Amino acid sequence: MTISRRQFVGSAGAAAVGLSVLERDHRAPDADPSGLVTGKPKPLPYTEVKGFLSKDQVRWHHDSHYGGALRGFVKLDADPTGNHRPRIAKANSVLLHELYFDNMAAKKSDPGQATRAALKKRFGDLDRWIEDFRAAAKSCRGWAVLSWHPVNGKLYNVCTDSHDDGPVWSGVPLVVADTYEHSYYIDFQNRKADYVNGFTDHINWTAVEQRVRALG
Repeated sequence: MTISRRQFVGSAGAAAVGLSVLERDHRAPDADPSGLVTGKPKPLPYTEVKGFLSKDQVRWHHDSHYGGALRGFVKLDADPTGNHRPRIAKANSVLLHELYFDNMAAKKSDPGQATRAALKKRFGDLDRWIEDFRAAAKSCRGWAVLSWHPVNGKLYNVCTDSHDDGPVWSGVPLVVADTYEHSYYIDFQNRKADYVNGFTDHINWTAVEQRVRALG
Protein backbone atom coordinates (compact mmCIF):
# COMPACT_ATOMS: atom_id res chain seq x y z
CA MET A 1 0.00 0.00 0.00
CA THR A 2 1.34 3.40 -0.92
CA ILE A 3 0.12 6.80 0.19
CA SER A 4 0.29 10.24 -1.31
CA ARG A 5 2.06 13.16 0.33
CA ARG A 6 -1.35 14.64 1.14
CA GLN A 7 -2.47 11.45 2.86
CA PHE A 8 0.80 11.16 4.76
CA VAL A 9 0.72 14.73 6.04
CA GLY A 10 -2.93 14.48 6.97
CA SER A 11 -2.49 11.28 8.94
CA ALA A 12 0.69 12.43 10.64
CA GLY A 13 -0.82 15.59 12.04
CA ALA A 14 1.00 18.35 10.19
CA ALA A 15 -1.54 19.44 7.59
CA ALA A 16 -2.30 23.10 7.19
CA VAL A 17 -5.90 22.42 6.20
CA GLY A 18 -7.64 20.51 8.98
CA LEU A 19 -10.34 17.89 8.87
CA SER A 20 -13.79 18.89 10.08
CA VAL A 21 -14.54 18.48 13.78
CA LEU A 22 -16.77 15.51 14.47
CA GLU A 23 -17.44 16.35 18.10
CA ARG A 24 -15.72 18.52 20.67
CA ASP A 25 -14.84 15.44 22.72
CA HIS A 26 -14.21 13.19 19.72
CA ARG A 27 -12.57 15.52 17.28
CA ALA A 28 -10.69 14.46 14.21
CA PRO A 29 -6.94 14.95 14.12
CA ASP A 30 -5.95 18.22 12.49
CA ALA A 31 -9.24 19.95 13.24
CA ASP A 32 -6.85 22.85 13.80
CA PRO A 33 -3.57 23.31 11.91
CA SER A 34 -0.36 22.30 13.62
CA GLY A 35 1.68 24.78 15.61
CA LEU A 36 4.49 23.95 13.20
CA VAL A 37 2.40 25.79 10.60
CA THR A 38 0.88 28.61 12.65
CA GLY A 39 3.54 29.15 15.30
CA LYS A 40 0.72 29.08 17.87
CA PRO A 41 -0.37 26.18 20.10
CA LYS A 42 -3.30 24.10 18.94
CA PRO A 43 -6.17 24.51 21.42
CA LEU A 44 -6.96 21.61 23.70
CA PRO A 45 -9.99 19.55 22.67
CA TYR A 46 -10.94 19.22 26.36
CA THR A 47 -10.04 20.73 29.72
CA GLU A 48 -9.68 17.41 31.52
CA VAL A 49 -10.08 13.71 30.89
CA LYS A 50 -12.47 12.79 33.67
CA GLY A 51 -11.47 9.74 35.62
CA PHE A 52 -7.98 9.92 34.17
CA LEU A 53 -6.24 13.31 33.92
CA SER A 54 -7.13 16.42 35.93
CA LYS A 55 -7.42 19.98 34.63
CA ASP A 56 -4.14 20.88 36.32
CA GLN A 57 -2.31 17.95 34.74
CA VAL A 58 -3.66 18.60 31.25
CA ARG A 59 -3.18 22.39 31.34
CA TRP A 60 0.34 22.22 32.76
CA HIS A 61 1.40 19.59 30.25
CA HIS A 62 -0.12 21.50 27.33
CA ASP A 63 1.13 24.96 28.29
CA SER A 64 4.56 24.15 29.72
CA HIS A 65 5.83 21.20 27.72
CA TYR A 66 3.98 21.38 24.42
CA GLY A 67 3.94 25.17 24.49
CA GLY A 68 7.58 25.30 25.53
CA ALA A 69 8.61 22.99 22.70
CA LEU A 70 6.70 25.12 20.21
CA ARG A 71 8.25 28.35 21.46
CA GLY A 72 11.67 26.76 21.19
CA PHE A 73 10.99 25.52 17.68
CA VAL A 74 9.77 28.92 16.47
CA LYS A 75 12.91 30.58 17.82
CA LEU A 76 15.27 28.01 16.29
CA ASP A 77 13.39 27.84 12.99
CA ALA A 78 13.88 31.56 12.38
CA ASP A 79 17.41 30.66 11.23
CA PRO A 80 17.51 27.71 8.78
CA THR A 81 21.21 27.04 9.49
CA GLY A 82 22.74 25.28 12.47
CA ASN A 83 20.95 23.89 15.52
CA HIS A 84 20.10 20.77 13.54
CA ARG A 85 19.36 18.37 16.37
CA PRO A 86 17.71 20.91 18.70
CA ARG A 87 15.39 22.17 15.98
CA ILE A 88 14.30 18.66 14.98
CA ALA A 89 13.90 17.69 18.63
CA LYS A 90 11.58 20.65 19.22
CA ALA A 91 9.63 20.00 16.01
CA ASN A 92 9.15 16.33 16.86
CA SER A 93 8.09 17.21 20.39
CA VAL A 94 5.49 19.62 19.03
CA LEU A 95 4.06 17.10 16.59
CA LEU A 96 4.03 14.20 19.04
CA HIS A 97 2.31 16.30 21.69
CA GLU A 98 -0.35 17.39 19.19
CA LEU A 99 -1.00 13.80 18.17
CA TYR A 100 -1.11 12.77 21.83
CA PHE A 101 -3.63 15.39 22.92
CA ASP A 102 -5.78 14.76 19.84
CA ASN A 103 -5.86 11.00 20.34
CA MET A 104 -7.34 11.21 23.83
CA ALA A 105 -10.96 11.99 24.54
CA ALA A 106 -12.95 13.24 27.52
CA LYS A 107 -15.54 10.54 26.78
CA LYS A 108 -14.83 6.89 26.11
CA SER A 109 -15.34 5.62 22.58
CA ASP A 110 -14.94 2.45 20.55
CA PRO A 111 -12.63 1.78 17.60
CA GLY A 112 -14.06 2.41 14.15
CA GLN A 113 -14.46 -0.29 11.57
CA ALA A 114 -11.23 0.42 9.70
CA THR A 115 -9.17 0.67 12.89
CA ARG A 116 -10.59 -2.51 14.35
CA ALA A 117 -9.92 -4.38 11.09
CA ALA A 118 -6.34 -3.13 10.93
CA LEU A 119 -5.61 -4.10 14.53
CA LYS A 120 -7.24 -7.51 14.07
CA LYS A 121 -5.20 -8.22 10.95
CA ARG A 122 -1.88 -7.43 12.63
CA PHE A 123 -2.40 -8.27 16.31
CA GLY A 124 -5.29 -10.73 16.29
CA ASP A 125 -7.75 -8.55 18.18
CA LEU A 126 -8.09 -5.26 20.07
CA ASP A 127 -7.25 -6.77 23.45
CA ARG A 128 -3.96 -8.21 22.21
CA TRP A 129 -3.01 -4.84 20.75
CA ILE A 130 -3.85 -3.07 24.04
CA GLU A 131 -1.74 -5.59 25.98
CA ASP A 132 1.24 -5.11 23.67
CA PHE A 133 0.87 -1.32 23.49
CA ARG A 134 0.74 -1.10 27.28
CA ALA A 135 3.89 -3.23 27.51
CA ALA A 136 5.66 -0.95 25.04
CA ALA A 137 4.52 2.21 26.87
CA LYS A 138 5.63 0.89 30.26
CA SER A 139 9.10 0.18 28.86
CA CYS A 140 9.46 3.64 27.29
CA ARG A 141 11.04 6.70 28.85
CA GLY A 142 9.52 9.00 26.25
CA TRP A 143 6.89 7.98 23.70
CA ALA A 144 4.97 4.86 22.75
CA VAL A 145 3.57 4.96 19.22
CA LEU A 146 1.40 2.70 17.12
CA SER A 147 2.94 3.30 13.72
CA TRP A 148 2.02 2.16 10.21
CA HIS A 149 4.95 1.47 7.91
CA PRO A 150 4.28 2.29 4.25
CA VAL A 151 7.08 0.05 2.99
CA ASN A 152 5.54 -3.24 4.15
CA GLY A 153 2.08 -2.00 5.18
CA LYS A 154 2.41 -3.38 8.72
CA LEU A 155 1.58 -1.88 12.12
CA TYR A 156 4.22 -1.65 14.85
CA ASN A 157 4.16 -0.62 18.50
CA VAL A 158 7.41 1.29 18.88
CA CYS A 159 9.24 3.29 21.54
CA THR A 160 11.32 6.42 21.20
CA ASP A 161 13.06 7.84 24.23
CA SER A 162 14.20 11.14 22.76
CA HIS A 163 12.87 13.62 20.25
CA ASP A 164 15.76 13.65 17.80
CA ASP A 165 16.30 9.95 17.13
CA GLY A 166 14.58 6.59 17.08
CA PRO A 167 11.79 7.04 14.49
CA VAL A 168 10.56 4.40 12.11
CA TRP A 169 11.44 6.29 8.95
CA SER A 170 8.36 7.04 6.84
CA GLY A 171 6.20 5.45 9.52
CA VAL A 172 2.79 7.08 10.08
CA PRO A 173 1.81 7.53 13.75
CA LEU A 174 -1.73 6.33 14.50
CA VAL A 175 -1.80 6.26 18.32
CA VAL A 176 0.67 8.27 20.42
CA ALA A 177 1.19 8.06 24.19
CA ASP A 178 3.43 10.48 26.08
CA THR A 179 5.23 8.46 28.76
CA TYR A 180 7.52 11.15 30.14
CA GLU A 181 6.86 11.83 33.83
CA HIS A 182 5.56 15.32 33.09
CA SER A 183 2.54 13.78 31.35
CA TYR A 184 1.23 12.08 34.49
CA TYR A 185 3.15 13.05 37.63
CA ILE A 186 0.62 15.53 39.08
CA ASP A 187 -2.11 12.90 39.02
CA PHE A 188 -0.20 9.63 39.25
CA GLN A 189 3.14 10.51 40.89
CA ASN A 190 5.36 7.48 40.24
CA ARG A 191 2.52 5.12 39.26
CA LYS A 192 3.40 4.99 35.59
CA ALA A 193 1.70 1.64 35.01
CA ASP A 194 -1.63 3.04 36.25
CA TYR A 195 -1.28 5.99 33.88
CA VAL A 196 -0.50 3.73 30.92
CA ASN A 197 -3.42 1.44 31.71
CA GLY A 198 -5.71 4.46 31.94
CA PHE A 199 -4.48 5.90 28.67
CA THR A 200 -5.70 2.96 26.62
CA ASP A 201 -9.14 3.38 28.20
CA HIS A 202 -9.29 6.98 26.97
CA ILE A 203 -8.14 6.75 23.37
CA ASN A 204 -10.08 8.98 20.99
CA TRP A 205 -10.90 6.25 18.52
CA THR A 206 -12.60 8.72 16.18
CA ALA A 207 -9.27 10.49 15.74
CA VAL A 208 -7.49 7.18 15.21
CA GLU A 209 -10.11 6.09 12.66
CA GLN A 210 -9.48 9.29 10.69
CA ARG A 211 -5.76 8.54 10.67
CA VAL A 212 -6.30 4.95 9.55
CA ARG A 213 -8.71 5.93 6.77
CA ALA A 214 -6.27 8.58 5.55
CA LEU A 215 -3.90 5.77 4.63
CA GLY A 216 -6.24 4.81 1.80
